[in-house]
Amino acid sequence: MAQKKKRTTGDRKSKNGIRNKLFDFKREQILEVAERFFYHRGYQATTVDAIAEELGVTKPFIYYHFDNKRDILLHLLERTMSRSLSVFDGVDVEKGPPVEILKELVRRFVLAVIETRVSTAMFWRDEKDLPISDKENIRKMKRDIDGGLARIIERGIESGCFQVNDTKMVSICIAGMISWIYTWYQSDGRCTPDEIAARMSEYILNMVGAH
Repeated sequence: MAQKKKRTTGDRKSKNGIRNKLFDFKREQILEVAERFFYHRGYQATTVDAIAEELGVTKPFIYYHFDNKRDILLHLLERTMSRSLSVFDGVDVEKGPPVEILKELVRRFVLAVIETRVSTAMFWRDEKDLPISDKENIRKMKRDIDGGLARIIERGIESGCFQVNDTKMVSICIAGMISWIYTWYQSDGRCTPDEIAARMSEYILNMVGAH
């Protein structure tokens, strides 16, 4: 009789890895459908039943992966804000030419908003449906974005590159201008995302009096 092969640590890790990937895949499927429904129907008008029906699964399947509908919305909004915050990845706002750093940050930010325009629209429309306690992490990420922009503007002022009277207000205006792109961007419009990013960088550098 053939001897049963013992499971090794590597086998268990491999199995756990597959299980985790499958779990993440299922969560992503739920998020994709929920995002589409929230965007087109609105958060309040979308039910967990509708999401489950679209996926061909049961409500318990949804609740196995998320606590409730609000939890799904929270994950979507946090992911959107995290994508915007990622524009600072690999960028040291304390080093390098302020003009070039701000130009690069604006370019990245514009492309991020265009890439996530559906979820960005949801963010500005549906964040109000979350209780204050759920918004803490989202608001922290937003403060980090505004703070990062403010710091590079401060460095530009200190080095004589920028002429700005109110750093905080200007940084908030910059973030708002870019975030609002989702309201008018069209994928079949006359400008490509890269062209929009280049023009927005030019406008914002003019705003801060770059020279």
